[in-house]
Parts: sequence; C-alpha cells; structure tokens
Amino acid sequence: MTTLTAPPTSAFAYASPPSLPSAPITTTSSTPQPTTQTTTSTSNKRKHPSPSPSPSLPNYPSLITHSQKITPFEKKVYHLLLTIPPGSFTTYALLSARLQSSPRAVGNALRKNPFAPGVPCHRVLSTGNTLGGFKGKISRKSADAVGGVDTLIEKKALLQKEGVRFDDKGRALGTPFRGFLK
Repeated sequence: MTTLTAPPTSAFAYASPPSLPSAPITTTSSTPQPTTQTTTSTSNKRKHPSPSPSPSLPNYPSLITHSQKITPFEKKVYHLLLTIPPGSFTTYALLSARLQSSPRAVGNALRKNPFAPGVPCHRVLSTGNTLGGFKGKISRKSADAVGGVDTLIEKKALLQKEGVRFDDKGRALGTPFRGFLK
C-alpha cells in the first residue's frame, strides 16, 4: 500500500499580482485612446438595452400548496404528479394506490388540474398503458371535442415530445413509473 503525503503548504502559495501605479498615465499622442472607444461602446449599449431575461418558471409546489381553489386531495395528487419525470408515465391505479383512493377520484382531480401542463396530468395513463382520458374528455373526433381536436391526440403528442413511445395499438411502451410508492 502506498501512502501519499501532501506537499508543504508553501507549494500552493500564489504570487501576489503586481501593484498598479498610483498616478494616472498620460500620453502625448493625438490618436483616440482605447478607453474613449470603450466608453463610446458602453454608451451605445445603454441606448439599445438588451432584451429582458425570460420570466422564471412558476414554482408549482408552492402554487399547489397555497392555492385555495383546490381540495386537499387534489393538492396531494398534483404534488405526486410533479414526481413523475419527463419521458415517464404512470397509471391512475398506481396513483390511487399511493393515495389510498380510487382511480376515478384521481381521474376527477386530474380533470380539474388548473396547472396543466406544468403539473403533468398527461403523464397518467389507464391500466394497460392506454391513453385513457384527457382534459375531462374521452376519445372523440368530432366538432364537439375541445377546439374540434381529439384530446387524446394532444395527450399522446405531449408524451411523444417527452420521449414516450407507443406501439401500433396506441399503448405506451415501457413500465409505468412507480417512484412515488412507499
């Protein structure tokens, strides 16, 4: 076995930077000094401010906790949804088992989700990894569907954008996320 010893602390000492002259430097040249050009450049930046930074993302855990428009059960459901990573999915049955509730109660809470898609209710599928419902609607391809668009196509598109793949029968491939189970 080899024993390593640290070098003396003086080996890590850094040289101090050279001191700057205390008097200003003057020149007799009539050409503009680089500092003048820098000042001009700085004043141009002030005339054309940079775009404002993008707004920060909402703090969903805090929004959920402090919302007075949702029930305590809905708060539990929404907090659990935040634990499902992008590219993953779970089922109504697994969520309901964790909450000691029914899949229908979970579905009702998801239907009312005011924070979607930031609180990702689209990541919850029916048992068998089929799409189930979305936005309180079942699969429909008629003008009375939300905006005339089949909501399940939207749910599937959100999941595919996150990397979830589907077979030719519309079932999500892979194993449902169970990371929130006790």
